[in-house]
Amino acid sequence: MSPRLTKNAGEALRAAGALSTVGLSFVLALAIGFWLGTVFDRWFGTKPLFTIVMFFAGLAAGVLNVYRIVSQAYPPTRGTQSAGPARSTGPTRSADSTEPGPARSTSYDPPDRDLYDDSGR
Repeated sequence: MSPRLTKNAGEALRAAGALSTVGLSFVLALAIGFWLGTVFDRWFGTKPLFTIVMFFAGLAAGVLNVYRIVSQAYPPTRGTQSAGPARSTGPTRSADSTEPGPARSTSYDPPDRDLYDDSGR
């Protein structure tokens, strides 16, 4: 008998799996940047220059990796404002209104169901 997971538990496990790669990707980006810097320094004879530059490039790549992983693990939810100016799509009206203009969509969030439940009830 397999354990049943709810929708929220499955999403939490997916997020935990994605977040478990954060540390490794950050450290690898730093290490690869540092290594490339030392290789370039040996080739061009500029001892600390490329090591320092590529270390910071690896640091920037690591921070970008962490940002991307966390953004994928925790996508913005409906109803939350993103950073930046608010965008207006023009006048809105309710779905049952007779006024001109685009209708406001009313979305339905179904209650949490069992992930393995195919009955649709």
